Amino acid sequence: MKVNQDQLDKVVHKGIPVSPGIAIGPAYLYAKVTFEVEKRAIDPEIVKTESARFEDAVSKAERDLNKIITVTREKLGENSASIFEAQLLMLRDQAVYPEVVSYIENNCINAGFAVQTVLSKHRRVMESSGNEYLRERANDLLDIQDRIIRHLRRGRILSAVDENSIVFSENITAADIILFSRRGILGCATDFGGPTSHVSIMARALHVPAIVSTHGVTDHVKTGDFVVLDGIKGEIIVNPSDAVLAHYRTKQERYLRLVQEDKSLVPLKAETLDGHRISLQANLELREELPQLIEYGAEGIGLYRTEMSLLLEGRALVTEEEQFSQYQEVVSKTAPWTTTFRILDLGGDKMLPMGHREQNPYLGWRGIRILLDKLELLVPQLRAMLRASAFGKVRILLPMVTSIHEVRRFKEILEQTKQNLTREGVGFATEIPVGVMVEVPSVALAAEQFAKETDFFSIGTNDLTQYVLAVDRGNDLVADLYDELHPAVLQLIKMTTDAAKAAGIPVSLCGELATNLRAVPVLIGLGIDTLSASPIYLPGIKRVIRAMKMSEGRELASKALIASDPREFRAELERWLDEHSCGVSFFLDSTPTE
Repeated sequence: MKVNQDQLDKVVHKGIPVSPGIAIGPAYLYAKVTFEVEKRAIDPEIVKTESARFEDAVSKAERDLNKIITVTREKLGENSASIFEAQLLMLRDQAVYPEVVSYIENNCINAGFAVQTVLSKHRRVMESSGNEYLRERANDLLDIQDRIIRHLRRGRILSAVDENSIVFSENITAADIILFSRRGILGCATDFGGPTSHVSIMARALHVPAIVSTHGVTDHVKTGDFVVLDGIKGEIIVNPSDAVLAHYRTKQERYLRLVQEDKSLVPLKAETLDGHRISLQANLELREELPQLIEYGAEGIGLYRTEMSLLLEGRALVTEEEQFSQYQEVVSKTAPWTTTFRILDLGGDKMLPMGHREQNPYLGWRGIRILLDKLELLVPQLRAMLRASAFGKVRILLPMVTSIHEVRRFKEILEQTKQNLTREGVGFATEIPVGVMVEVPSVALAAEQFAKETDFFSIGTNDLTQYVLAVDRGNDLVADLYDELHPAVLQLIKMTTDAAKAAGIPVSLCGELATNLRAVPVLIGLGIDTLSASPIYLPGIKRVIRAMKMSEGRELASKALIASDPREFRAELERWLDEHSCGVSFFLDSTPTE
């Protein structure tokens, strides 16, 4: 019996997969309670008592977080616990705690309303930035607000769900998912959130299949529904038919076997059958992810997105010293492998800290364009990176480059920064490679010229595909036209790799295409010598590399470059994966069968 795809589409809800795996079981709809506190005037004589109530609530919230930190350390280690240690510091942050006390005492207002007013104000600043990372950090502040208010009401702080269930919620916090894990949850899905959220990071660390940004799946699921959550494809099936359920049970069994097999691949080389060596590196955003380098066998960091850890709490960028502290830790823990820092990539979907608004931000003031105009942002970051280079190998990657003039100007600023540090007697590595992101067609088309001016290329296929095909992948109306295996995109990748080889410089690919297992043999065949991806995907990529010959990759790449219909060619790639016993094409199939 074959399941009709039209019937399947009626019950499939889609979101962004952030932690791979297949979960099958009963749904639990978690309605996280957030409190709206009424404004209530209090007698001036009891203002101090009300401030004391606030202090008592903060102390109890501290005890909550300390318990969560203990559980997190036991399950995931010190690095993951730092997420909650940061929340702990927020409770008495000098920009928040004294303001709440002042609000209570100056306005003779109840503590709950003061907490709600002050923390909501700070949270709105973070949310209004338009930056995904800041929006996720705003959730941390909301968690703190709710904890304090619940203790003011003498309520219990619970994240209780049914055991062995799949949790659905509009939004949850990192603390919730840690406590859920003690109940053995099978998976989780949220209406909101993004891949850089602490919830997503925790789900990956705990190996809990997870999907975010489902656009209202909680309106279609109720507690007790039987559901399938596919954290590989980002799909949720509610009350599946017997045939669909049987398909996903098979898929779940195969995935679990693959996970076990992949563990044995971690210490092995990513090498083709005919001895062609590929380097697999990690894309990271936060220091909390550093332990995954060892867990998944990454050979260094191919892309460290510095803006994610620098844009904090809606305020201006952190100081040089704060940046240096972060970079030193990253470089030291990555050594002896190399850390590739991408300098601040602001603009586009990452709103600027100066609050600038543009009609078309993707074609506007972003990436290197901003930093060359705003040296007060660039120079402190360069100083911090150079200082961190004394503790391990560092490379610097430039985003949104469109002209060679931008590269030359950056190198002038870098050289001047080195001279200043030398005069100050500050140590750093004198030779630091500088590379460019190939994410704009003009760079790929002029790759031969850029190869003479730079030390390496890193291809960002997310933006490159968007610009080549004139498709906004976040726009539901045209998302189906976004195709990273389109021959036009692949032609630009080949032009880039050919120019890099001719100039003798390395070329990597750090876009999401690296995690598309169909694409791996094609990319190798096009001449990519380094793939960089979220660490959890590296064993699967390695599996494909170790099953292929370089000659096969070149043959597939030749076909891909002239394919008239990329969709038909993807089917050929899936057949290739099956023939080579990679065990992964089954997870790419969108049509469940008997």
